Amino acid sequence: MKVKKLSPLAKLPQRAHPTDSGADLFALERTVLPARAITKVHTGIAVELPENTSGIIWGKSSVESKGIKAMAGLVDAPYRGELIVCMYNLNEQDFVFEAGQKVAQLVVLPTLYPAFEEVSELTDTSRGEGGFGSTGVK
Repeated sequence: MKVKKLSPLAKLPQRAHPTDSGADLFALERTVLPARAITKVHTGIAVELPENTSGIIWGKSSVESKGIKAMAGLVDAPYRGELIVCMYNLNEQDFVFEAGQKVAQLVVLPTLYPAFEEVSELTDTSRGEGGFGSTGVK
């Protein structure tokens, strides 16, 4: 997959293991996440996703276990701008990402593009309209 560095300090996405689903994204610069606030973390890269795919920006357990939540983002295949990760600090104290630190991960998935058709009824299933709590877990 093609990746363009928008800054010489940027790091290319990396998988820790060849079969990892996600590739690590790295902070371009030192970024302070104030307590209980959302902050954008720049990666300094742009990507060219393969045709008929989408990129999902997803959290890393090593980061989220510290109370820093990646606000999942969707990257459409034609997008060529910088990948910027929105992070939410759940903590009561500031958190700092240093330049080059792992922030989140990029997962590339196949994408379908179905047309939407309005209908008066949907096909019945065993689940039906069972939603939140319908399996007994509340």
